[in-house]
Amino acid sequence: MTAALVGQVALTQEKVEKVQSKIVVLVPERGHEETTLTITGTPTEQKGSERKFTTPPLDKGSTYTYTFQAKIVPNNYTTITRTKSVTFKGGDDVKVDLTVEDEKTDKIVVRWVPTPDDIVDKMCEMAKVTKDDIIWDLGCGDAVMLVRPIIKYKAKKGVGVDIDPKMIDIAKKYAADKGVADKVELRVGDILDAKQMPDLKDASVVLLYIGDDLGKRLGPVLQANLKPGARVVSHRFSLGDWEPKQRVTVTGEDGAEYELLYWVVDEKKK
Repeated sequence: MTAALVGQVALTQEKVEKVQSKIVVLVPERGHEETTLTITGTPTEQKGSERKFTTPPLDKGSTYTYTFQAKIVPNNYTTITRTKSVTFKGGDDVKVDLTVEDEKTDKIVVRWVPTPDDIVDKMCEMAKVTKDDIIWDLGCGDAVMLVRPIIKYKAKKGVGVDIDPKMIDIAKKYAADKGVADKVELRVGDILDAKQMPDLKDASVVLLYIGDDLGKRLGPVLQANLKPGARVVSHRFSLGDWEPKQRVTVTGEDGAEYELLYWVVDEKKK
């Protein structure tokens, strides 16, 4: 009996102290909408660029890992999801910076916005599309940028890639309705992952309408994988620090002005 009581006293003396950790999370200020933040799957309601939290009671000195995920909406067509996991000990203060871009882990999704047919025609004219060209559209949406060059400019083939399976289904129907399904290949995929597009090197023309955030990351992919002489035309948006050879502003049939940017892939450096 005495030994058992001694054991209970010892166990009570070893009881772990409970403490709380203070967490500060920095999120980007820029945005079409307020950045939303979840912590280990739990939505939070604070606003502003600096958000402060206190954890529930934790075991002092024990190790914990929290995952912080910010959804950033820099404009009305782009959503950037930025995720960071942080490991800390109970009682430690934690500071998490989600303001810094991370090209390896940031997920960028661009809402599809159609480009008018007449502006697609202007893009084809800028790229000097001919019957010998293979056209690629990365972030292809409904595939109008593939179908128009085939129908009007007799392009040889079109290849479209989009991350949204529903848009690929719409694109396939559109190509079929226009009678060019046999000349258009459509795929679900990540346009930033060159491994998913080993035949990108076959493209002679790339037509784009994808947003500056996505364009910034796509520019190096195109420069690294397209063959020298391939032409790229973007409706409105840049490709990071890859300087276009030409910018023009055209007036559409709707009376609106549209900026088009044009690049040519240079010879690869030895």
